[in-house]
Amino acid sequence: MKNIRIASRYAKALLSLAEENQVMDEAYKSMNVIEDVFGKYREIKIVLKSPVIRESKKINIIKNVFSGRVNDFILKYLLIITRKKRSFLIEPIVFEYKRLHKLKHNIESVIVITAHEIDDDIREKVLKVAKRITDKEIEFHNKIDPSIIGGFILKIGDYYYDSSMRRSLINMRKKLFHSTEL
Repeated sequence: MKNIRIASRYAKALLSLAEENQVMDEAYKSMNVIEDVFGKYREIKIVLKSPVIRESKKINIIKNVFSGRVNDFILKYLLIITRKKRSFLIEPIVFEYKRLHKLKHNIESVIVITAHEIDDDIREKVLKVAKRITDKEIEFHNKIDPSIIGGFILKIGDYYYDSSMRRSLINMRKKLFHSTEL
């Protein structure tokens, strides 16, 4: 809990600095890149959180991984955080920064989880539904999860709708087991 509060302060400061330096959009895109890297390469998170690994090694890793991939402003920020022995906060700072940015710019994330990539026609239909649910600007994401087998899962803010085959099979199994217990 303490780390979340600290990360929130760092994220607020970064948001103010990004606004002051007129790099808010670039900073937000960079945060998405960092989040993607952390999602794909768990080892980076482990290294940055480790108190055993020296900051100089962490700085080299950050430079190698993020140079050319994120905005220079954000890269410098990451390096400062690391020099101050706060690299373990990078992931929560990214999360909080994105939340604050969306709040400030009235953006709502719309996430559609499918077993396969969706086409433009379905994407447009989902956006129409999302516009009926929220009046905010929409940031659309299609995530692929083969384990849902078919159908889709829709997340818009607090709204969650699961129409996946996996959910249908789970519900069907519950009904079967429940009816045989009688």
